[in-house]
Amino acid sequence: MRASFIHIADTHLGYEQYGVRERFNDFSRAFWDIMAEAAHRPVDFVVIAGDLFNKRAIDAQTLIHAIEGLKKLKDKGIPVIAIEGNHDRSYYRDGTSWLQFLSYQGFLILLHPVMRDGAPVLAHWQPDTMLGSHVDLLGGRLRVYGLPWQGAATNRSMEGLANALEASRAQEETEGIEYRLLMMHTGLEGIVPRIQGLPSMSQFQPLHSWVDYLALGHVHKPYEFDGWMYNPGSTETCGAEEAAWEDRGYYFVEIDTGEPERVVDPNKPARYHRATHLMSKRRPFVRHELRVDGLNEPDALYARLEDYCRREGPEHREGYLRPLVQIHLTGTLNFDAGALDQARMEEMVRDYFQPLYVRVDNNTNDQDYIPEGGDIDGRDRSLWHELERRIFEELVSRDNRYLSAREQWSVVLADLKQMALQKEDPALIAQFLRDKRAELLGA
Repeated sequence: MRASFIHIADTHLGYEQYGVRERFNDFSRAFWDIMAEAAHRPVDFVVIAGDLFNKRAIDAQTLIHAIEGLKKLKDKGIPVIAIEGNHDRSYYRDGTSWLQFLSYQGFLILLHPVMRDGAPVLAHWQPDTMLGSHVDLLGGRLRVYGLPWQGAATNRSMEGLANALEASRAQEETEGIEYRLLMMHTGLEGIVPRIQGLPSMSQFQPLHSWVDYLALGHVHKPYEFDGWMYNPGSTETCGAEEAAWEDRGYYFVEIDTGEPERVVDPNKPARYHRATHLMSKRRPFVRHELRVDGLNEPDALYARLEDYCRREGPEHREGYLRPLVQIHLTGTLNFDAGALDQARMEEMVRDYFQPLYVRVDNNTNDQDYIPEGGDIDGRDRSLWHELERRIFEELVSRDNRYLSAREQWSVVLADLKQMALQKEDPALIAQFLRDKRAELLGA
């Protein structure tokens, strides 16, 4: 048997990232491009391993965009088999998801097994109930199983599924099944450290004997293992950290059960497919960490940012799609973070990159205050005034602009505190500060 298919996941249709409407269209375009590729090759079928939509309650435009992509395959008679991810499940009170609606309209087959004692019941998918664990294709020689998002019950469901597949193997061979594909919306632990609670490789292993191709979704970083576990990654950039995973996209898989490929280890079973990972077409996403250590004033930071923008911006201005740009300020500031002009930095990025969207995030640390000497620790109330003066002086000295007059500024801060405690007129307090600023800074 020879066949081919495309495996995608995590398209997140309907995501209006950062409130920018054009990002809504970007997620749809990435999906349409892959559907057009599937129709053009053409492939025998397409599998969607969850999170077709970004949220359960979608608007009409999102539904239209989904249908527009799926219709390319329906018109050519190419079946699409899908499972629900955690983002596109129905609300319990509604009972029906938008994926079920698309299944009812004939745009896809939504696999949804009945669960019994925590394990899926293996049964052919029925169009009238839209329930069932699997569907057979290519004259009954290829079987596609689906296990939607199970959340905290994933490990138990996997164990039950492995036992069920083992028990059904003899019947499958009698029916002439030559190749088995399993879709699951879950991931492998440790791929992205911040995503917790996913199954380990040892928990996946019981499925290996009964499944030729494990099609995963959920984790947006692409990975594959042992010639049978595959995760394509998100088709568009859902978060800034994903920009580092440049090879996200989809798999084009060719099957030939007549001429199996042998993996490197001859003791392992034969592999009947060749999976090629392809990058999806995405809007450029630039994420840069700008270190601020050693910079003593805002102008020095602006100069460092402009140097980066001057070097990198022109390359992105010439692209087909305007980029998204995020600048992360990291390190320890030697001056007050409140002195930074956010609007100035963002405008600088716009001038050089001409982006669709820009954001500058201040993730810097303040210098820790460590009193000089250990003679005052706050336990003696008679010394609180001196301790306060030292703290004010230390805080002022963190900003090099005030360093030369730090003793005078510590007195000013103490006076401001007293004026505020005595509930003096705010206008008088503001005028006092203006006068002291003119006196000490000449401005």
